[in-house]
Amino acid sequence: MKKQINKIGVKNFNSSSISLPAPSKRGHRLLCHSLMLSVFMAALFVKAFAQTETFDIATYTAPSGFKKDSKQGVVNYININETKGSFCVIAIYESKASSGNAKKDFNNEWKDLVVAPYKAAPNPKTETQITDGWKIVNGAAPVKLDGTDCYIILTVASGFGKTMSVRTSINDDSYTATLDALFASMEFDKTKTAAVSSNNTATTVSNTGAAKFGFMTYTAPAAWSHQVFDEGVVFKPLDLPANEHLAIQIMQPLTASGTLEQALSKSFEEATIMYNGSSMYQSDGKFSKNAIQKSYNGWEYLRGKGGIKVNDETQFGTEYGLEVFVIKVNNRFERIAILESRPSCKPLNSRYYTSDKTSYRNAIENLLFSIRFTDFNSPTLSAGSINGAGIVGSWQGTIQSTGAATGVRLEVFSPIFFTNGQVYFGNKFPTEGLDGVNSRTLAELNQRDWATYTYNNGRGVLKMPFGEIPFRTEGSKLIITKNQRDWPFYKLESVDGARFNGTYVMSQSYGKIPSINFTTDGKFTDNGAIKVLCHDYIDCVNPATATGSGSYEVKNYSIHFNYNDGRKIKIAFPGNGYDKRNPSPSALQMSYNEDKLTKQ
Repeated sequence: MKKQINKIGVKNFNSSSISLPAPSKRGHRLLCHSLMLSVFMAALFVKAFAQTETFDIATYTAPSGFKKDSKQGVVNYININETKGSFCVIAIYESKASSGNAKKDFNNEWKDLVVAPYKAAPNPKTETQITDGWKIVNGAAPVKLDGTDCYIILTVASGFGKTMSVRTSINDDSYTATLDALFASMEFDKTKTAAVSSNNTATTVSNTGAAKFGFMTYTAPAAWSHQVFDEGVVFKPLDLPANEHLAIQIMQPLTASGTLEQALSKSFEEATIMYNGSSMYQSDGKFSKNAIQKSYNGWEYLRGKGGIKVNDETQFGTEYGLEVFVIKVNNRFERIAILESRPSCKPLNSRYYTSDKTSYRNAIENLLFSIRFTDFNSPTLSAGSINGAGIVGSWQGTIQSTGAATGVRLEVFSPIFFTNGQVYFGNKFPTEGLDGVNSRTLAELNQRDWATYTYNNGRGVLKMPFGEIPFRTEGSKLIITKNQRDWPFYKLESVDGARFNGTYVMSQSYGKIPSINFTTDGKFTDNGAIKVLCHDYIDCVNPATATGSGSYEVKNYSIHFNYNDGRKIKIAFPGNGYDKRNPSPSALQMSYNEDKLTKQ
């Protein structure tokens, strides 16, 4: 081959913005082109052409006049012009699991695909573009191939848990139109699982039963992706909106040295670096933390949350929320990091975290408190049910309480006794009712209102964190003795299978009167009432912002609203004042706040 680089001049090119290792102006132009490839990549996801080819997660139009050469894990397209001494070789590599950081993915690929085989410089200048959820990182470097000057261009696309690389070897800019057309035709499949390559230890795991990482065993969230790496485990919701981010990552453990507080600080710093971020705050205010708690699983833990700016090639970076959960186990600290977007909710521009959505938060907490360790003897914690005889079930009554702000007053309390010895004793019914809830997780999140109980021969004790409260049964009544006074409670009747009939309205909200229509065949039409019943005041978090119709079902003091558009919403329905024999009462009380709906 003849050397071509020094033969071609360059016009109208301003190289002042980039640092260029010569060999020549010709090389400058090729590098400029490589750094502009990301511009063309913007069309990757919207263009499709006839007679396309598919390799792994990529679909594209193969370059005309190029010879195709397929090998294990890579497909090559080759064009050599012996007359001109020019060549272009395009190598498309099979996808692999992403590290979660696009720049890190690029650096790993650059090291394996460029530095190792061609002895190129290790830190090329790069450009990054973000489009349709994918981050595209491009870089280039001059090298010699068999004594011929040329450029290696590497384009790495990362997103949706995977990354894919395209490497181009080129010594003549007459191929640029061909490269533009190739990249413009490319589409990446967001849903396909990344291939597992010999240089990538990531595997995708089906969410069935318990899984293991190191000493840790856990139960992966349903309807989340689940990928296992050498250095950690990553979970992401499968239904995550395209403009939002949420990922849980099990990190490598930290050898125990110092306190839980110190371990949390170190872990937060490590996670910030792992995500290519920087703290939004200085000194000791990088994150807020809760008090150290002891899980019912037997181990101590500490959690903290703060804001970080992730370097995503935007001018100032993008704000994310970072939550870190640290567990002290034997001689080490186990760590879990949660990175999530913090978008604005229009039109009011209220900020929220993606995990503020109830379904995501439930999945996170259930994962965290499902954790067990093979080298730690945790107690056996059986699941509880409210379906049983005797004291088991839901009760309600009033009790005197004292508060600094409220003084002495009567409050409605809802004692709930489970078959596994757990008891809830709080002044609010669980938000989603009791159907399908994990009582173990609820107890971890609100230990003051949850405890255990003993009961024998009509007498028992609530073993609350703040002390023991005696109780007894007298006929159909539950008598709880608190503040040296007896307070009667009455068992809630089952509302399973409840049916309603008619249109029910609520108090005016935002200038509108929310309403909902029920029919006895299990259908509903919502016109704003369920939005109020959810009590989520940020529209982007509230799943019932949009009105709609569907079917409903009542079970275990929960009412399930299954919308025709696929939304599923669950709220509490304790059933106060409701009689199954009358599906059209003058009023209904729904939600943990027992909001009143009046029959129209």
